[in-house]
Amino acid sequence: MDTLKPAEEFILPQDLSAMAKTFFVQTERPLRDGEWFIKKGSTVTGVKVIASGDKIRDVQRLIETYQLPNDKKTEVGDWLKCRGTATVTNGDETFSDCEIHWYQCVNVGKVEFKVKRWGDKVESQIHRQARS
Repeated sequence: MDTLKPAEEFILPQDLSAMAKTFFVQTERPLRDGEWFIKKGSTVTGVKVIASGDKIRDVQRLIETYQLPNDKKTEVGDWLKCRGTATVTNGDETFSDCEIHWYQCVNVGKVEFKVKRWGDKVESQIHRQARS
């Protein structure tokens, strides 16, 4: 009878592993606007790779901005653009089911989170605040 190995020992292809995972937010992740952040203790679900390598419009900027600790540059093929669903808060208000996008690199990690689509509840409230 074969025994199963712990999950850490399985190596999945890059695209499949990113799509198959959700990730737990251990520390607040600030969003690009600076006012909102991904809530600590929440889980980002429905993670999917939407572009990789030279298909990412900003890949050269990412390579220049996020250098490795030894001052080497990352490679074009190291970068992924991903999306997922997360709980977003500004400290006072909390909203679920926001679609977020970010870039990630194996040697750098996840960077530049932004909300791409707010949930319906948030969208209507933001429009109301803008009108007042």
